[in-house]
Amino acid sequence: MKTNLYDKDYCLWLEETVQLLREGRLTELDISNLIEEIEDMGISQKKAVKSNFKILLCHLLKYKYQPEKRSRSWLSTIFEHRDRLDDDFADSPSLKLYFEEVF
Repeated sequence: MKTNLYDKDYCLWLEETVQLLREGRLTELDISNLIEEIEDMGISQKKAVKSNFKILLCHLLKYKYQPEKRSRSWLSTIFEHRDRLDDDFADSPSLKLYFEEVF
């Protein structure tokens, strides 16, 4: 596989990388970009946890300290982002440790 395929056609690079992995053709992999992508996946998950937590926390604070402005929308957002965090923790329990660190 050509290393520069990653820069020219990301989707095709992904497809070819998956095919090479499935076939066990590990010496043909674009290792440096594969490592970068895997690292980015972890970073993305952490960013999602942090973002969901910020939104959840803001709406919880608004709900508590601005009772005159309470709305179903705020409650809906609170439940939605709690569910998202629960789903993230179910899929990747180690993210709960990150969540506690961010909190």
